Amino acid sequence: MKRYYFSAMFLAGVSTSAFAGDFNFEVSEHVVSADVKTNISPNINMGAGYTYSDNKGQLVQFSMHMAHQSGPHSFEVGPKFVKAWMDQGPNATVLAVGGEYGLQIAKNTTLNVAAYYAPSVLSFADSSGYFEYEGKAQYHFNPNMAIFVGYRKSSFDFESAPNSTFQEGIFIGGKASF
Repeated sequence: MKRYYFSAMFLAGVSTSAFAGDFNFEVSEHVVSADVKTNISPNINMGAGYTYSDNKGQLVQFSMHMAHQSGPHSFEVGPKFVKAWMDQGPNATVLAVGGEYGLQIAKNTTLNVAAYYAPSVLSFADSSGYFEYEGKAQYHFNPNMAIFVGYRKSSFDFESAPNSTFQEGIFIGGKASF
């Protein structure tokens, strides 16, 4: 397990040092997560993240999005690979599709929503589906620092086991841009 965690963090570090990027850190009552996102071209970004839940397990994710900025609106669409190691129950591997939308409502305030879905045809191992949605409000202190609060729900469906909600609830966090 540690091999996957260190591999993800190594890739995140290499990406951040080679390209400009964002580092996010989030906490909630039972979950802590960190992720990095970097632009590999003006219209494509790539991300990697790790999530630990003290009562569900661990999760890594890798994404690649096509991105577009138009005034106060930002759009990102693309796939996200999600691998979860559940403490109780089967593990899950999915390739979800979806995206993110952001709206700058004031000079330093942004609202973001995201949704991802993986039907059974894009779910592997014992998993038969996945969905994730979130909404968050973000306040930028300057172009390189921000704090945010939001709500997220992510859930896995299984063929031969009960469905499992990996994360559901309010989270707070910070963002640093490099």
